[in-house]
Amino acid sequence: MIKRNAPPSFKEIDDFLNHIQGKLPDGFIEFFSETNGAEIFREGSYIILWPLTDMIKLNQDYRVEEYAFDYFIFGSDGGDTAYCFKKNTGEIYDFSFIGMSNEDAIFMCETFTKFLMN
Repeated sequence: MIKRNAPPSFKEIDDFLNHIQGKLPDGFIEFFSETNGAEIFREGSYIILWPLTDMIKLNQDYRVEEYAFDYFIFGSDGGDTAYCFKKNTGEIYDFSFIGMSNEDAIFMCETFTKFLMN
């Protein structure tokens, strides 16, 4: 089950696209143009997709550029696991918030669409 937030405005999407660096995962902007963040409930798992309007600031707050500069975080499991994409490929990875680094990223799938389906 996906609990969706209200969609972001066109200006908010445009602001995000003007600030993001790297290749967005396939299906990413299509999903976030319909919902400004979401919660996904699955058997045995929980995923928080951060609001598009908060992602840039949250990546700054978590100092992702300093610790895992190849990645951009877009959500979490509500605990220690961050969900992110690799900026040069758009592929989806996860890693721990604690001790995050480029080396600790674990490949999950090629596209955001597949991420939503897994």
